[in-house]
Amino acid sequence: MGANVAEGKPVIRTESEVFQEIAALCILPGYIHTIAYFCFRDNLIKFTENLIVRDVDSHYEGSSLLRSEISTLIGLMARAPIGLELPTPQVMQTYVDRTDSLMKELHHAMMTGAFFGGKDWATLLAEGRDPFDDGAAMREPIFYGGESAYNFQYEALTTPKYGADDSWLVGKRGFSITDALTVTKAIGEGHISKLASLREEMRPKSPDEWTFLPAFMFTAQEVVERSGLDAATVDAVLRAFRFESHERNAPFAGISEFNETNVRPILCIADGSYVLLQHYQLQESLYESPFFWMMVDDNYRSTATAHRGNFTETYTSDRLRAVFGDARVLRNIDIYRGKNRHGEADALVLFGNHGIVVQAKSKRLTLEARKGNDRALRDDFKKAVENAYDQALLCAEALQNPDAFVFRDPSGAEIKLLHSIDVVFPVCVLADHYPALSFQSRQFLKVRATDSVKPPLVTDVFTLDVIVEFLDTPLQFLNYLDLRAQAFDKLLITNELIPFSYHLRNNLWLDPKYDTVNLGEDFTAHVDVAMAVRRQGVSGSPEVKGVLTRYRGTRTGAILDQIQEATIPELTELGLWILQLSGETADGLSRALESQIRAAVKEHVTKDLTFPFGDQSAGLTIHLSALPDEIAQEKILQHCQLKKYDLKADRWYGLILRPKDLRIRHALVLNDPWKKNITMDKVLAALPRRVPVRLETMGRTSKKVGRNEHCPCGSGLKYKKCCLSR
Repeated sequence: MGANVAEGKPVIRTESEVFQEIAALCILPGYIHTIAYFCFRDNLIKFTENLIVRDVDSHYEGSSLLRSEISTLIGLMARAPIGLELPTPQVMQTYVDRTDSLMKELHHAMMTGAFFGGKDWATLLAEGRDPFDDGAAMREPIFYGGESAYNFQYEALTTPKYGADDSWLVGKRGFSITDALTVTKAIGEGHISKLASLREEMRPKSPDEWTFLPAFMFTAQEVVERSGLDAATVDAVLRAFRFESHERNAPFAGISEFNETNVRPILCIADGSYVLLQHYQLQESLYESPFFWMMVDDNYRSTATAHRGNFTETYTSDRLRAVFGDARVLRNIDIYRGKNRHGEADALVLFGNHGIVVQAKSKRLTLEARKGNDRALRDDFKKAVENAYDQALLCAEALQNPDAFVFRDPSGAEIKLLHSIDVVFPVCVLADHYPALSFQSRQFLKVRATDSVKPPLVTDVFTLDVIVEFLDTPLQFLNYLDLRAQAFDKLLITNELIPFSYHLRNNLWLDPKYDTVNLGEDFTAHVDVAMAVRRQGVSGSPEVKGVLTRYRGTRTGAILDQIQEATIPELTELGLWILQLSGETADGLSRALESQIRAAVKEHVTKDLTFPFGDQSAGLTIHLSALPDEIAQEKILQHCQLKKYDLKADRWYGLILRPKDLRIRHALVLNDPWKKNITMDKVLAALPRRVPVRLETMGRTSKKVGRNEHCPCGSGLKYKKCCLSR
């Protein structure tokens, strides 16, 4: 791994030793041109006409430097005066190759030695210890876990986050938040414009003159002209994010130390021009830094804190309303037990017998925690997530015991629950990027789940925004919460966008035989493409093919679409059952419906299908019927009552479908607990028993079926009386 060799074997160097060599490399003459090359190579996605997944995949192959790694190089370079002299192509190539090699070695060094306390993974497991149950081990996922937000999300959320603080910003900093966004946008557009023309400008030049640095340089006057703002305002914004003295970054002596170029990413050059190597850093700093400026002002600190909390709660509630509608999303609900305040829900979603309790927090990971300080790491996590989860559990308790609690809105008016809440999903949402949030939640959070209160979704406003962008119906949203809860302690991931992206493609159902599943960031490529198309206007497909498209054009999908469009809370469980069917089983349901439709239309009689919901103590009966409403409803009620009793289920669903187009004519839900009934026993004893048929095999005729055998469509009739007679 390292450059040292002892007795013919490579010597594995420590993280500190590797870091020091990288630091020495970064201050060599003209190294800024190397960083500019890395920014072009690893930060930009190159495509021709339409953006496709293959264009993004290369960024997840491991050969590219992460933004956090490039930020480290920038911070180390900025510890000394920056020279613009252009290295020769040979020297430049040496810089590039050595940097790539050292950054890989640095990552390896972090994952050995102090990472696991000097022991290897196998030794720790043999001792019965969790290799990651230590603050030092968290440094790697914190640094290498990637970002939470897309750059366009930072841009979109900055104004709602600081809009209420404009008077302070103008008075203390000389610009409004809109002014700052205008400047950052102008700089970014300038970068893109210069990059688009730079490669053509380089073609006629000698390789000795090739460099990408000019694309990342700009002047204040260029920003004034592109933004339309006056010079004083532009200068005020630039000063707020300008890194001016290399001495300021002298303390940056380790990968987890504070790097001032992360918060002041605009570098000053001796000739008065500026360099911004990673526009993402500027966008992120604009989203995060103003709050810290305000916290220094003793007279404004409490106001800034209130505004920040209000932003998180408001934004979260608004995104949930986009899914569930205004009436079903309640904000700032106080819960009382007698005269005592029991708890509060920042947002409360009530959809039939399902509830979502949201607790929003505005807590960042501190510098000491990033360094691997175990106490600081756990303290930060407690304030950011654990406290929120505890509060959510108090609300869940009240939702399941409504007679013992009173719910009140901000005006003090009492809120009556229209349905009993049988399923509660706790959701903890953070306002800022919290590195390795999902990973830490799996390691540190003591989950206290029950059959009705599910494990929590722990995420941030950015991922919630992405989830809502795709899962914009109550059924799809609740389905993901349910599957994510089932997989809570199985997934080994660094951020929440990974399992969500996997879900969109493959359905987040994990085989019970697996105890741990490790998902890599490359799964997010499909969402990266779709989000760029949806939010940035890039040419390409806005869809992610998978759970949102697999039922399209099928008989099963026709039923599911109606359930989703109707947003009938009582049918939520039925919809979730359909969504969570395997592909093979869903195909079987479509085939069964197809065969029964033909029989119902031809024979002008009611055809029925019945399916139990596995081990969920529930089931479904479908009648394909053209009978008058009153008669059809009476028939399905009797049928459902019998099937529910026969299978000892607590809930049973019934659907009457119009045979020609599968439109839902009537739906019913029987949800009374199963009880022994002698009369029902006698009725069942007199009825013929049907042979159970597996749903995934319905409609198939892989072997010849005898005329007098049961029809494979599952009707219970003989083949000659059913599908053979079509």
